[in-house]
Amino acid sequence: MNEKKKVLVICRSSVGQMYLGVVLNRIWYAPVLAKTVGEGILLAQKEEFSLVLFDADLPDDERIAAATAMRADPSLAELPRVALMTTNNYTLPESLLPEGWAAVVSKPIVDIAQLYDVLRQLSEEPRKTPRVPVRMRVEIQERVPQQYLSAVNISEGGMYLRTHEPLSENTVLHLLFTLPLDPDIIQVAGTVVRAARLGAILETEPGMGLRFVDIPEDTKNRIRNFVQWSLIGDLEWDTAVDAM
Repeated sequence: MNEKKKVLVICRSSVGQMYLGVVLNRIWYAPVLAKTVGEGILLAQKEEFSLVLFDADLPDDERIAAATAMRADPSLAELPRVALMTTNNYTLPESLLPEGWAAVVSKPIVDIAQLYDVLRQLSEEPRKTPRVPVRMRVEIQERVPQQYLSAVNISEGGMYLRTHEPLSENTVLHLLFTLPLDPDIIQVAGTVVRAARLGAILETEPGMGLRFVDIPEDTKNRIRNFVQWSLIGDLEWDTAVDAM
């Protein structure tokens, strides 16, 4: 499994740090926490980061001063810097462009897929959608040696099936399964894009990764909502506490 990419999180509140730390870990990033830009600079002088996530809900003069300090320091100047702000969309306001932000992320986080998409583009992460671990039975409709397999993770883009006899890459399979807490059957086609046999790759569970093909939009949304609930359904950024 690929190593987690490090994200420097600069957030003055302990509540916000805890929230962001949990979220980033769950979508396979490694957060390193700082409360001030000064602390962040000291950390960046010792470690390499893929990007900076900065809680930018500050008065304009404080936010501009923080952005200026990050642009001026060699350890942070070349890193993509993402502003975390209370907003209803992910469009970077033109007024913030001179400050050097690469993107803006809505606070509190309401769409984990959008957050992941911003981070993965800026950090050049090849996986396009966030995944979550599952344990569910999947029926394969083709005549194959194993008609029923267990899925061990899923995303709106595909799933990983555990098996000691993975099929060859580019094999197309038609799948039937139900998501946890969702009784309606999902039918979707998937192409084998990765096969891992037992012992071939250290620490990789034997099985095969499938990418969904021609997935209906309503089915994609059902899987996306399940992933969202699994990742952040138990979390809440308490803005009242955060402001203290």
